[in-house]
Amino acid sequence: MMCCDSIAAARAGRACLFVCALLAGSAAHADDWPLSVEDLARLDHGEVLLPPAAMGDQADGRFRAAIEIDASAERVFHTMTDCAQALQFVPHLIHCQVLETAPDGSWQTIEHEVNYAWYLPRATYVFRAAYEPFDRVSYTGVRGDFREINGVWDLAPRRDGSATVVTYQAQVALRFFLPRWVVLASLKHDLPALMRGLRQRSEAP
Repeated sequence: MMCCDSIAAARAGRACLFVCALLAGSAAHADDWPLSVEDLARLDHGEVLLPPAAMGDQADGRFRAAIEIDASAERVFHTMTDCAQALQFVPHLIHCQVLETAPDGSWQTIEHEVNYAWYLPRATYVFRAAYEPFDRVSYTGVRGDFREINGVWDLAPRRDGSATVVTYQAQVALRFFLPRWVVLASLKHDLPALMRGLRQRSEAP
């Protein structure tokens, strides 16, 4: 796994996750999304947290989700920033390539291609991912089929560091039209699938 690789190898493999054509110590909260005691209890039971607003704001392309993973923040960070692993669990992602990496590994530009369905066009886009190792990955669009693409993943240790609460917030707008029902159906299925896929890969031996 990447957590055992050299810094150079880690830099070469980093790639911020993205989904849907579409941020926690024991206090567990993101900058602008505090998680309540009830929220944490649901995460303890293995749920993917999808606040009602996450499914109600899709008209302007905003969504968010949270999950608890039984792995260290370092392990989760390396999993979610590895192109090869992203291809295994990010819904619809068929291409992931690092185009440029900062000398100190603090950011990368990455190209993704997603294929949603036979009746929809493929989407290709390039974004810049900024890394705060084991704490945060934020990204913003550079070019491609998205008129707007911004997001942030936050990682916060729990249980003395043996588990991690991962929260994700994003705002996305395509350059081409998608019917509202398509966006809703995709969010309902793909957002939980993304979070569960990250958990499965991060917890794997």
